[in-house]
Amino acid sequence: MPKDEYRVTESQKIEQRVEFGEVVLSRLSPTLWMHTSYLDLPGTGPIASNGLIVLREDDAVLVDTAWTEPQTEDILRYAAAALDRPVRAAVITHFHQDKMGGIGALHRAGVETWAHALTNELAPTVDFEPARKTIDFGADGFATGPATAALGPIKLFYPGPGHTSDNITVQPEPGVAFGGCLIKGAGARSLGNLADADVANYAAAARRFGAAFPAASTILMSHSAPEGREAIRHTIRMAEDARR
Repeated sequence: MPKDEYRVTESQKIEQRVEFGEVVLSRLSPTLWMHTSYLDLPGTGPIASNGLIVLREDDAVLVDTAWTEPQTEDILRYAAAALDRPVRAAVITHFHQDKMGGIGALHRAGVETWAHALTNELAPTVDFEPARKTIDFGADGFATGPATAALGPIKLFYPGPGHTSDNITVQPEPGVAFGGCLIKGAGARSLGNLADADVANYAAAARRFGAAFPAASTILMSHSAPEGREAIRHTIRMAEDARR
């Protein structure tokens, strides 16, 4: 069993869990699903990564790809066939493989892809295609311009550098916020991969995420199951310790 499997299956916030091809789909609400894929990292073992499928009236918005293109193709097939909501648009929350490793599959399927300008600059440095469109962010950190209409009803917020310089966060529906790889579960023992992190600013970014979505009682993350706001507080504590 993958070492992160318990994090996906034990959350009381998951209403239904479906295995489909190489991915696991977890229903969180009538209009929100979490997709989970695994990659076997040498010396570590299978690591789970979560993203979202946000259902709209006639289609869906994908938040992050799976680790690989075949896994991402499974997500697209599930959305179209099982949910009857084909993915028409997608947002990438930063340039690492667990978030955009499948972007080629999105482009072949004609999905409109969006990302922070920094993500689009960094993607080619790790051999990923950049998103086709760039998200603009205002002084308050929230997305502005065409992305707000193309990706609605989700809200996008850039908290500043933390896990990476380009990490953005998402509110897929009221009461729920996705911190991506910036936020760690309450049981996490570390901040994880800090190779591209801004450790000095990490705690501030996590605080800004929490302040941006004060009514979110369910916090979603890349590498833990859905939790409450203790995940934010725990991440801030770990980030403050790492800065010392």
